Amino acid sequence: MDDQKIVELYWQRDEQAISESRSKYGGLCRSVAGNILADRSDCEECLSDTWLGAWNAIPPARPGRLGAFLVKITRNLALKKAEYLNAAK
Repeated sequence: MDDQKIVELYWQRDEQAISESRSKYGGLCRSVAGNILADRSDCEECLSDTWLGAWNAIPPARPGRLGAFLVKITRNLALKKAEYLNAAK
């Protein structure tokens, strides 16, 4: 499914938007999170938070490049998680 159709699903509040996002960009987002977070469970938690973040951000946002939008959410969440984990040591 193309990005505009996925974004439209988010605007319609159709939960299929999350599964389509995961299907199309899950590997890319997993790679980004995995490069920042060493632990697999932390990475999976970050990915779950990514889909929730996208759900909460669209609408009002209407990203033109959905992949970049999702990667940015993932990267920010992973960096925040890594910062928290390092502070807890």
